[in-house]
Amino acid sequence: MTRRLLLKALILGASVTTLPVLLLAQKTVPRTIYINAVDDKGAPVLNLTAEDFIVTEDGEKRAVTYAALGSLPVRVVLMVDSSTSMGPMVNTMKTALGAFANALPESEEVVFLSSGGQIRVRTTPESSRDKLRAEIARFASEGGANAFYDTMLEADKRFMKTAPRQWPANVIVTTDNGEATREINVDEYNKFMNDFLARGGTAHAVILQGKRNGLVTDILANLVDNTGGMRTTLLAESSLAARLTDIANRIADDHQRMMRRYSVTYAGDPKRAQPQINVAVSRDDVRLEMSTRRPF
Repeated sequence: MTRRLLLKALILGASVTTLPVLLLAQKTVPRTIYINAVDDKGAPVLNLTAEDFIVTEDGEKRAVTYAALGSLPVRVVLMVDSSTSMGPMVNTMKTALGAFANALPESEEVVFLSSGGQIRVRTTPESSRDKLRAEIARFASEGGANAFYDTMLEADKRFMKTAPRQWPANVIVTTDNGEATREINVDEYNKFMNDFLARGGTAHAVILQGKRNGLVTDILANLVDNTGGMRTTLLAESSLAARLTDIANRIADDHQRMMRRYSVTYAGDPKRAQPQINVAVSRDDVRLEMSTRRPF
């Protein structure tokens, strides 16, 4: 078995849990679940508060610390490979990124990053859509290797974890020529992935494949499939704009669904890695559906 396949097997084998690694010294840990509430006629119930929800974990009641409909903007991190491999495709990439920006509702936030050699922040969550389009027009290959993995971790720390109430959505456009710039720490990756899942994150990816798949494809297959996102591998870049438009439409559709569903955070027991969670409300006329992942 090759080193790449061994790494993939380790990652896939460790991805079954959707809860983060926890420190036993913690008294509680915040955990979030997603709730669809309807009345006896099937109409959405949109006026519940944290006081209305009753959460138990393995039969023990937990304090509900937050409950709100998913109306906040999705925070999209658009991460694009700007390494040497992207050089011949720059014009196609600009067109495709422009299509993505046009299809995504302007109410959503976009952080635009490139990963050629090192992370480069092109727009922040506060940037206007005009600024995003201007940076797309300036996009060019920066040479060097594809710093995809380090960029993904850095972006999560700087732009996703700093907005805990918003829905984190990664959109990754990258090449994969079967090469890796460094070894990946499997424990580090699994900690990131499980934590991203626990925060309800979704990842989407378009991979422009070279002569063979490599570590980039392995990691993205694991991350995207675990979060229920869209993943496409292209042998040619001609359909890149269509695929990115599909992802933008999917993000918009998912957000519309979650705007009528609740994010409910409760104080969980850190010693329980995969507890049995039950949710009820204090009103008799409300029926609930629950998920640990959004959308559902």
